[in-house]
Amino acid sequence: MCIFEPSDKVVLARISSMAAAPRVNKAPRLSANELANYMMATDQGRLGILKRAKFPSTSTVIRYKDVRSVINKFLSDRTRNIDRLLDAEQMFEQRMEDPAVSSLMQDDASNSVEVLKSIARMSNKLSAYDFHPSPKNQSHLVISNVRVSVYADLIVEGLIKGVKQRGAAILRMTQDNSETEAAKSKRREMGLFAATILRMHVDQNLSGDDLVSNKFCMSIDIQCGEVFSAPPQNATRQKNIEAVCQMIASYWPSITR
Repeated sequence: MCIFEPSDKVVLARISSMAAAPRVNKAPRLSANELANYMMATDQGRLGILKRAKFPSTSTVIRYKDVRSVINKFLSDRTRNIDRLLDAEQMFEQRMEDPAVSSLMQDDASNSVEVLKSIARMSNKLSAYDFHPSPKNQSHLVISNVRVSVYADLIVEGLIKGVKQRGAAILRMTQDNSETEAAKSKRREMGLFAATILRMHVDQNLSGDDLVSNKFCMSIDIQCGEVFSAPPQNATRQKNIEAVCQMIASYWPSITR
């Protein structure tokens, strides 16, 4: 849901489309992906993000749900058995051709196949990290009175100078449309903001007794094959996020449709 999202395409996939009564989020709340997008958006883009967050759609479509579960299990298995990915890929390919499933589910299955191929290509890049299942129940991150929905997909542990440290990983699966250098730079900044928000989530909700390392707080951008860790010198970026959230909280009551 890390998120920046979770924005923000695993076994027995299900896309849920749930009709609900129109609602208004009276208290300021964003997903991690919305907040990361907000940090990069123009003024007009920011207003759109806040309007959609305050007046969310009555129809919610959950994408990548099943493939996310497969990848979490694959990465947290010390053997990293590639057969797990191949079996899931075959299952999604069958779903793509199943006339009994909806077009949305077929589209999700097609995108899930691409995600599985991408994570397989990242095996060497991710081999240095020790991943573990994350807690199922995670509290919301609160930044300057804004509730941020961020969910760590995996816990990351390792040794730095002989000292055990930890962090978390969030999987980002949005399609890679970054053809220009400007688009690639924006996607990288999005990854860094998502990793920073995740670091704040770990500090507030998941730190435990171990030291928290920026290196192990990461946004894994599967479609472009990159791992973005929270920058070593991250204090300014965190303060900028806190300041932005303070502005969002003060502006929230005046947001209209």
